[in-house]
Amino acid sequence: MAAWIGFFRINSLDWQETPGGSYAFSKDPYDPSNSHYGALYRTTHLGNMGRSGVLKVQKSFTNTSSGSITGESGPWHVVLEYSPKKSNVWTSGLGADKISIGADKTLIALEDWKSGRPMVTPLWTGSDVFSVAMEPPLRRHNLVYAGCRNGRVRVFDLSQPNVSALAAESKKDKRSTALFRGIGHKGSSVLGMKRVGDHYLVTSAMNGEILMWDTRFVGSSQPTASSPEGTFAKPVVDFRGPIQDQFSKTLFDINTEETLLAAENLDQRISLWSLSTGDRIRDLEVKGKVGCLQFAPRQHGIWTAVEDQVQFWGLDP
Repeated sequence: MAAWIGFFRINSLDWQETPGGSYAFSKDPYDPSNSHYGALYRTTHLGNMGRSGVLKVQKSFTNTSSGSITGESGPWHVVLEYSPKKSNVWTSGLGADKISIGADKTLIALEDWKSGRPMVTPLWTGSDVFSVAMEPPLRRHNLVYAGCRNGRVRVFDLSQPNVSALAAESKKDKRSTALFRGIGHKGSSVLGMKRVGDHYLVTSAMNGEILMWDTRFVGSSQPTASSPEGTFAKPVVDFRGPIQDQFSKTLFDINTEETLLAAENLDQRISLWSLSTGDRIRDLEVKGKVGCLQFAPRQHGIWTAVEDQVQFWGLDP
């Protein structure tokens, strides 16, 4: 049986986290006249076996003249290897100019990674990092998000001039220098995250919860009498329904228009939800265990890997 770990979304400098690593696509800067070819990057990470994990970034080229990546590409070449000292590598996110690595109780940011000599910034989280998300390119802030084993999401701004010094000090006294508190899932690890618009974040947890947060209205990094350490903010949307069972990663994706959320559920279906209202709109009868799912922006539908089949479900525009 084939094991599908991810699809590719074709947007310039886009990225996606997958269970086995992450993928990013960008046009080749050395040949801007060739609009049919682009560089395809992927990461793989090994570890979790009592030894330090190893992150490998590999590069290939693919033809995109048809508007999509068919899965066929040239040979893969390792362009970067990184191993955190005495730490597992749980997950990674690959972006145009930075890589976020989920490690033991630490989020590691590798900036300017394509140079081969990236700037390494470790950010203490106090809990193992199981999922990551990053601010899209060209935004005012350089934010990275860490979804942790203890159910909390930590948010850091890499543009802060003293972020490295604060991170080093926080590790000594076991404090986190995260920007916000209050985002997370009570008693359940955060296994997936996606950014929505300028201010929203969607998170999924091991217990099947999928929540959307407005980062403008969550607690600051310092506890107060009205918002003590350990409290959560109220999510703006709670996507309720027969979502995946406990102790399993709930797969979900968001369309490019940021109007729909697709998520697997318990009964061999994929459910579609309205991002604005949280209403469940429609179910797709995929009839099998979903390995991964991905909206197809140019084709108005969803690609899914169901056991040993790849299925495409068309959606009305």
